[in-house]
Amino acid sequence: MDKNNPVVMLCGKVWHIVESGRESEMGACGRALRERRAHSRLLTIGRENVCPVCLKAIARDEAGDPATDELSNR
Repeated sequence: MDKNNPVVMLCGKVWHIVESGRESEMGACGRALRERRAHSRLLTIGRENVCPVCLKAIARDEAGDPATDELSNR
């Protein structure tokens, strides 16, 4: 995952950070992505439009929090 500009997927009306484009089935927040509509990059859509739980999960992962290591192992 590109930590500076990760892939995001529109699920319903909310953008979620994902591991890799259309084949991703779960957001960084842990939500199952059932209504996948579009994908883009974080810098394109803006942080203010992304799931806040996904943003926190990525921030913890960047800080090396072991509680989020499982996200990077998926």
